[in-house]
Amino acid sequence: MKNALHRHRCWLVQSGVFKDDVKEITGRNSIINLNYMESTEFEWGALPKSTQRMITNIDFYDVFTFPQYVNSQGEPLMVYAPRMFIEHISSIVEELATGKNYHLKERCTLPNYLKGEKTYHYADFWWDIENDFYIFFGEKKRDLVLEAQQAMRERSIGEVEIGDWDKLSEYYLLVNQDLNDEAKKFLSPKKFKIVKRLVRALNYKIKKDTNN
Repeated sequence: MKNALHRHRCWLVQSGVFKDDVKEITGRNSIINLNYMESTEFEWGALPKSTQRMITNIDFYDVFTFPQYVNSQGEPLMVYAPRMFIEHISSIVEELATGKNYHLKERCTLPNYLKGEKTYHYADFWWDIENDFYIFFGEKKRDLVLEAQQAMRERSIGEVEIGDWDKLSEYYLLVNQDLNDEAKKFLSPKKFKIVKRLVRALNYKIKKDTNN
């Protein structure tokens, strides 16, 4: 299914810096300056594809707080991520924050930021463009991210295939694409409705074949 979320090994992380003076929020680029990344993967449409998946699946997203990681201002680490994959994403966050992910295509500066160190590619925003989630710090940044994502969603109605909750839930449940128990539990309220629709469709087909 087009624009479906998947679980991947983390190895492509885009970084950026929140802008100091935000006048109008029209999307992610209006609140964040993305750092230049040298990997050729970033030239193959990886960023637009991740953006499109995140916008399509926006109803599956939430903000999660990781109080064990705080910046120099005492603000906790926050993640904007799909709820059904948060267990998988939490393990990635730990690897990135502690510098224990040794398989990244480009070095992630999150550990340096947590130590208050200035780096060549300074950042206070990180984006796993394979697993489609953001990392940032503090409630102010959370509000900016949520508004920016919603703005992109509203602007993209005619440009991307917007995800329907029932259809996407049906897809994730039926294909069982590496879903863990947490993800299945998250999607389970939709299971009964999906089964009813499938049974209704099957009965209709049987009736139609019988009449023919």
